[in-house]
Parts: sequence; structure tokens; C-alpha cells
Amino acid sequence: MTAMMPKTGFNKEPWKNLLPEVISWLDRVTITKANDWVKDAHHAVVVGAVDDEKDTLEIDAPQLPDAVRAKISASARAIGWRAEGGVRTVIVDGTPVTLVVPSKIKTSARQRARQVGIDLARATKELRIEHLALVRSKDFDLLDVMEGVAAGYYNAVAFKGAKKDSGKAAATKTPASKLPGKITLAFSDHKDDEIARVKHLARCSAFTRALQDAPANWLDPIRFAEIAKDAGTEAGCKVKIHNKEEITSLGMGLFVAVANGSEIEPRLITIEIDGQDNSKTVALIGKGLTFDAGGISLKPSASMEEMKYDMSGGAAVLGSALYLAKVKPPTKVVCIIGATENMPSGSAVKPGDVIVAMNGKTVEIQNTDAEGRLVLADLLHYASTTYNPELMIDIATLTGAVLMALGTAGSALLASDQTSADFVLKSAQTVGEPMWQLPIWPELEKETKGETADLNNIAKPSIKAGTLMGAAFLREFIGDRKWVHLDIAGTGWNTKATGYPAGGGSAWGLKTMVESCMRFGK
Repeated sequence: MTAMMPKTGFNKEPWKNLLPEVISWLDRVTITKANDWVKDAHHAVVVGAVDDEKDTLEIDAPQLPDAVRAKISASARAIGWRAEGGVRTVIVDGTPVTLVVPSKIKTSARQRARQVGIDLARATKELRIEHLALVRSKDFDLLDVMEGVAAGYYNAVAFKGAKKDSGKAAATKTPASKLPGKITLAFSDHKDDEIARVKHLARCSAFTRALQDAPANWLDPIRFAEIAKDAGTEAGCKVKIHNKEEITSLGMGLFVAVANGSEIEPRLITIEIDGQDNSKTVALIGKGLTFDAGGISLKPSASMEEMKYDMSGGAAVLGSALYLAKVKPPTKVVCIIGATENMPSGSAVKPGDVIVAMNGKTVEIQNTDAEGRLVLADLLHYASTTYNPELMIDIATLTGAVLMALGTAGSALLASDQTSADFVLKSAQTVGEPMWQLPIWPELEKETKGETADLNNIAKPSIKAGTLMGAAFLREFIGDRKWVHLDIAGTGWNTKATGYPAGGGSAWGLKTMVESCMRFGK
């Protein structure tokens, strides 16, 4: 019998009812272009440096008439605002104009542009702006700013209690939206299909973040699979869900060993997206631990609630699948997610147990909290042997050690070969997702080898390179495939990267995987 969460409270709600408003807003908002100051719109303008000699601000909107820029500057200086940070709204000839100061952190232009949008949205979303005009600057792409605006409008409130309201909105039980009904890109030269793609990317990013932020007593492995099935099928993908019996029949001993500690069954999710040429395949593989208590090697209680985010890699893979399904990548893409919980119980895998992996290698479990690599190991072998991909990219909140190495402003990348590493690093650089390549030192390869079994799932305590050793373990399961591993344990949520939400899920890795798939084979 399949165990799952009881259908009480929000668990009775259809999953689409619990998605953030920004997703439906992106479907309904009208986005237009204009080549002038937009009548009756609330304008947003980027502000640069202060010129004390002229007592003016640098209004970074070169296509606005000089007289308009001068009026904006004069209005800001009249109230003593010096553009030293933050966001401020002024009135110019009866028109509200919000001034946004870009981050001075020296990151990519795309990150800083998205941060402009995030700061703008967060400062103004309570104003009930009906028509927002984003004015083009010389340094930032308006589509990146728009993507940031959508990220700033995201609000994870689905699991809060019902709110009292009045008037028509209360009668229909639909709160009145505070988000703009129309956005104008002032002085934009973007094509309509470019705008549509950015809207779609923002929608998929918000969807990914919503899954990340959801509590584990709602987003369990079974519901994760249900959502993937519904959303993937609706997007036109071929989706297959394997239950525990089928996962066991496939020989995924490591995956099943992790799942055995939970009363809720695991799910193997596969999503196939046809490309323009299906003769080549890229495989995206995501860790989908909807909650990770550490198993018998129980985690400390402090911040354990954040372990609902241990499915961030799987969420990013699902979000990537939904994006790629609409834009049709150059080659076939297969997305694979292993969804389970890692819980302590009488049936949980124990330290010292020896498990047979799908590829036939045996693994001694020396720490049950090193579970993500066990799930990924079987997924990598499954992807390699079932789909014969030319490139595999896996993404996981794999090691706490990556925080010690890189902090929370960038993720780690490790690879089977330099060509594959360079390819994905280029994608990450293009989309503004900071990543740093770490090596898999040949001197440390022996640390994965076991005495009782072929492999140990964790290195000795004296070996401190936890992120490297996690990748070295995974490499045992890729066969002769080209492979890139992304460790996003420092960036999957609460990231400090410019141009990303500072709290909650970040959808980290989605943009890099999408860009890699769209560039592959070209």
C-alpha cells in the first residue's frame, strides 16, 4: 500500500491552487513597447552617480529627453535624496517615477540588471501600480530587469491561513491583485518572441521556487511526481513515473536503500522532450530529497526545517523541462528526478550496511546522511545506459562542504573532462549564474574505495574535501559519458548572489541547464 500525506487542510487543495500569484500574473500581464515617455504610467528609472558640482543625479536613461532627465534629477534633489542606495519614488509633472540605484557589487551585468528589477518590485508591489513603464538604461538589458521584477513579485504565501477581505474580492474569494496589469518597455528594441521567452523563463523559475518553498508535509515524493506528471504532460512532454516496486525491479539498490527509512514511497520521474534533432541527447539529473533528516546518522536539530530544500536540484530540473518543452531545444533532452525522503526508522538503511548499486558495484554505507550521492549514483547509471546521452548534467544540494569552499554567492562545478566543464561554465557565465570549477584530485580517488565493499559512500574524517569526494563517488557511476556535476548546497536557497532572491528558494541552476541544452549541438 502506498503511504502518503493525509488529505486534510491544504493537502485537500489541488496543487495548482497553491502556486504563487506571480505565475498566473505572468500569463495575464500585457507587455508592450514604446519609444517615448508613457502617459499615465508609473515609470522606473535607473540612477547612477551624484554630480555634486552640478547638484544633479546621473539619470541612466539616455533616450529620455534632456529636459525630462533634468526634472527627475531636480525632484530627487529637492527632497534630499542622494542615490546612495535603495529605491525612492518621486513625482515629476504629476507622474510617479521610481528611482533605482544598481548594486555596486562587481558581478555580471545580467545579475545587476535582475537585482534592479528585484529591488524595484519589492519596493513598489504594495502600491497597486496598474501600468509600470521600465525605462531603458545604457548598461542593463530591459528583459533582464523585467525578469528581476517577476522574481521580486514572487511571494510564498500559499500556506498561510485565510485572510479576511472586503468587497467584491472577498465575495469571489479571490484577493484583488496588487500587481500591474500592464508593463511597457520604454525604448526597447526587443522582438516579441524574446519577450515571450523571458516571460516563460520567469514563470518556470517561479514554479521551481514554489516547489522549493513548499513544506515537506505537502510536497512529498508522491505529490512531486504528481505535479511533474500533470505539468509535464500539459507541456507536451512524455512523462513516466516509476513507483518503488518498479525502482526496485530496475536494480536501483542505492535509491531504494535511502527510501526505505520513510513511510512514503519514492518516485523515479522521467521526462522526455523532443528536440529539433533527436539523434543526440542531453540528460539532466536532479536530486529530489523532499526532506532529509539524515537517516540513522541524524542531522542536528538546528535549521533542520531547511532540509525541505534538499529537492532543489530536482525542482530546477523540472522547471528546466517545462521551459524546454515550449522552446524546443536543438537536441533531445531527458530529465530524471529521484524523489524520496531520508528518514530514521526501523526499516532505514544503517551505517555499515552494504548495498548493491544499479551498475553492480557494492557500497558500504558509512554515513546515512551522505544519501544524495546514493540516489544520484543510480540515476546517473540509469541515464547513461537507458538514454545514451552525449552529455549528462546532474544538480544537487549535495555537500555542506561547498559552503566552506565557495559560500552562498556561487556554486561548484566538477566534471569528467575539461571540454564539458568549459561548455557548462560558459552557459553559466552567459546567464549570470556564478560557478567555480573544482578539481577531482587524482590523489584522492582512492578515498572512495572500500575494504568491505567496492566503495564507501563517504571518505574518512581526515579527508576534508567533502565536495570533491562527493563528485569522485558519483564519477564511479557515469560510465564513459561526458558529465558535469553542479553542487548547489550554498546557492539553492537563501543565496547571497546578486540578482537572486535573498531568502527562500532561488531556482539556481535552471538558467544554466536551459542555456546548456539550447547551445548543445549548435
